Amino acid sequence: MKFSKYTLAFAILYIISTSMALAQIDFSNLTEEQIYRKQNKYNTWSVTLGYGPVFFYTDVIDYTVFPKSDYRFAPTVIVSKQWGRAWGLEAQFLGGSMYGEKNNRYFKGSFRDYSLNLRFSINQLVAFGPLGDKWDLYGKVGLGINAFRSRLRRLDDDSFMLVNDVHKNLGGYPNPPGWDDDDYLVVGYDRQYPTDKTGRETELVVPIGVGAQYRINKSFDLGVEMTMRNLTADNFDVNLTGADNDTYMHTSFSVTYKIGKKNKRHARWTYKDFNLAYEAQRASDPLAIRLDSLKSELDRLAGLDSIITTKSYQKFEQVIYEEGVSASVFFDFDRSDIKKSEHRQLARVARALKRDKSISMVIAGYCDDRGSYEYNLKLSERRCNAVLKAMVTDFGIDSSRFRLDPKGESELLSDTQNMNIKGLHMANRRVDLLMIVNEE
Repeated sequence: MKFSKYTLAFAILYIISTSMALAQIDFSNLTEEQIYRKQNKYNTWSVTLGYGPVFFYTDVIDYTVFPKSDYRFAPTVIVSKQWGRAWGLEAQFLGGSMYGEKNNRYFKGSFRDYSLNLRFSINQLVAFGPLGDKWDLYGKVGLGINAFRSRLRRLDDDSFMLVNDVHKNLGGYPNPPGWDDDDYLVVGYDRQYPTDKTGRETELVVPIGVGAQYRINKSFDLGVEMTMRNLTADNFDVNLTGADNDTYMHTSFSVTYKIGKKNKRHARWTYKDFNLAYEAQRASDPLAIRLDSLKSELDRLAGLDSIITTKSYQKFEQVIYEEGVSASVFFDFDRSDIKKSEHRQLARVARALKRDKSISMVIAGYCDDRGSYEYNLKLSERRCNAVLKAMVTDFGIDSSRFRLDPKGESELLSDTQNMNIKGLHMANRRVDLLMIVNEE
């Protein structure tokens, strides 16, 4: 039906424009769990239960948009598997009764719709993540099979209609191939005994739809969805004129349960990792490659010396210990997870702390100057906490021996804006472990 196609096209354009208007996302304030990292694991399976009205657009209907009466409702069940942030594959079942009337006749029956659908998140493709961390607008297209049975009857006396009752007065519409004049207009029933059921008629169905989901929490979503389901034949209402293929629209209101661990997000509700583009650019940057090589060589040379460096002065028989740099742990752009190559620095510090119980540490975190001041301050705090967690969990050092001092971008070791050396951003993305020896 032309109306249904135009309506769906308008709905898609409206959702895309709305997503672009609402997608005011502050990517600088995202938490670690909100950002999609390829190496991390997310929940990817979900089950959706929905229920809503079905509107049929066939030859035997007396309405253009919505029926005046005899509304039909149908349940749906969807099992979905997500790939990445934007794409998913659905197995969907939809089934219910069907009805339509026109002039002195009506059709009535039931259908079962099975389809595989490709689902794509519009806001993930346009705005790189859920809207306001709560809304997911999506589209879907699929292919399936509709198994149905239906009968055409008179409204005045409820009798079954024959092929000759419909086709004898329709010039240009000959009897359908394989049908006789005295056959009853039934599908899924015996043509001579219309009360006896036979096998259901099957036709291909092509679902095209749009929808929106609202995230309640990590386990449940609420949703609304509209799909036009286009059949590849004109047999739904048993009118058999071969004019336009039959179509029906299903609107469902649903609840989705996201299967998986309760402490993990579903991949659909994460944001693009912009660090991927940065890493790809860095991998082809000769200056950055050279800097990484120099850093590795410095790490090797540092390992030949003691990790703890102090200065001691004798004055009035009192030993004063100055604060000194004990170790530095470097991080990738916009990351707070500790790389394997950096753990050896922490191991050396942990060894020194276990040898001397009087030593306490300041864990000072830093960022480069890209991003807002507030975001960089939070990022440096996450880096401090990552180092603290590693020292406590991996090496068994008491957390009371550490003090956190997140500094954000306030104390740049390398002023890249003035020095104009792109590769030295890495020098600012670090945590320094500063040693303080307490007097006994």
